[in-house]
Amino acid sequence: MTKPSAWHINQNLTGKRVRAILRFALNETRDLRALAAECELKDSVLQKIVIPTVRDVGLLTARGMVLTQLGRQFQYLSDKSSPLFSEAMHQLLYTSHYFDLSKRFSWAYAQVVDALWGSGERTIDQATVAHLVGMVVERATQTYDVPPERIAFSHNSVLGIRHWLRALDPPVLSNSGNKEIFRRRFYCSAIVLLWAADALYRITQTSYGVRIFLTLERAEQLCKICVLDPSGLDNVLMLAKRMSDYEHGGLFDYGTAGGFGRWLLLAKPCSVGSLPETS
Repeated sequence: MTKPSAWHINQNLTGKRVRAILRFALNETRDLRALAAECELKDSVLQKIVIPTVRDVGLLTARGMVLTQLGRQFQYLSDKSSPLFSEAMHQLLYTSHYFDLSKRFSWAYAQVVDALWGSGERTIDQATVAHLVGMVVERATQTYDVPPERIAFSHNSVLGIRHWLRALDPPVLSNSGNKEIFRRRFYCSAIVLLWAADALYRITQTSYGVRIFLTLERAEQLCKICVLDPSGLDNVLMLAKRMSDYEHGGLFDYGTAGGFGRWLLLAKPCSVGSLPETS
């Protein structure tokens, strides 16, 4: 049985550092001191904290500096598009706990994102951070039946989450004077929606090629994964169809049927980090 991870999302884990680690592993070099310098980290922090976190996320194998299949996919995506890499990392962090209960950091990540999404717009100040920390600790004690003193989740954990939210494009965190504001976005890339649709298929255990009816709950789940305002969902669904239209050999379709409301169709997998032409 896999040892459960901590709930903490490490504040030293950033897109720039993950990309550097993936390049390092792909090139099979072994100068960890040079890697630490590139990441602007102490060698001990890199080896004892950051690299193990990249391993926990699933991009490195259990031993050594070797990319997993997912890690190779993400490294390829990093070379193709830095913004899409950041979007993929966000979704990986958000959804991993659905498929592996040992990834407690992913559960905590989703709890914070969902809370911010639910507010629509929110100032990220000390009071907000304290509320988010308390919320995660309280829910974790109930969900995992663990005493609060054993749950390592702090303001640094929220900072770790904010790193990834800041990297989204279009953004969901912006500066207003000396304040940071969270706002749901009204648009995201079509591929981001396809990744979220794939996650929805896996979460609901629906076979690819079978329509999923977008109940209010499922539509909200898609929007939460994409940090998208519900008013923008139809537009992004349309863009995803244009990108990979099932009727023209692609893998995605959506529409309405017989008064039952919206549905979407994913003909085959489009897992997070993949691209339609290579998925």
